[in-house]
Amino acid sequence: MDQDEFEYVARNICNKKNGFVTFTVSEQLLKNIIYDVSMYDLEEPPRNKMRKIIFKDTCQLTPSEKLHIVGSIMGRTKTVTQDDIYDAMLILNEMQDVITIDKLSKYFNCSARTIYRNIGNELKKEKELLNQQLKEDEKV
Repeated sequence: MDQDEFEYVARNICNKKNGFVTFTVSEQLLKNIIYDVSMYDLEEPPRNKMRKIIFKDTCQLTPSEKLHIVGSIMGRTKTVTQDDIYDAMLILNEMQDVITIDKLSKYFNCSARTIYRNIGNELKKEKELLNQQLKEDEKV
């Protein structure tokens, strides 16, 4: 689509009579829109808006089932297991790096909440132990 075709489409969309907009778009605003879109880097996709999934109050699913449904709809089907977390902790420790929840979440490209949900008490103790060893090694 060249610039003239784009301007034609933009004018049709911004015309209140065509039903795409509910207000009259001034000529200056239309020119600003056309300019902004033409200056936008079209190789980079736009950021997606946050999506919300709302369950009815009468829905009898457990919170775990709801999270599973939301994750599958949002495309986050990858789960982080305790074994995965332990392996990542060992890798961070070998790199002489302090183990934090934030670093683990960046390692798995997930939220910190996902790590907290899957880490377990044994791994929390192991994390503290590995971090303590790292501090002792730095002192020596």
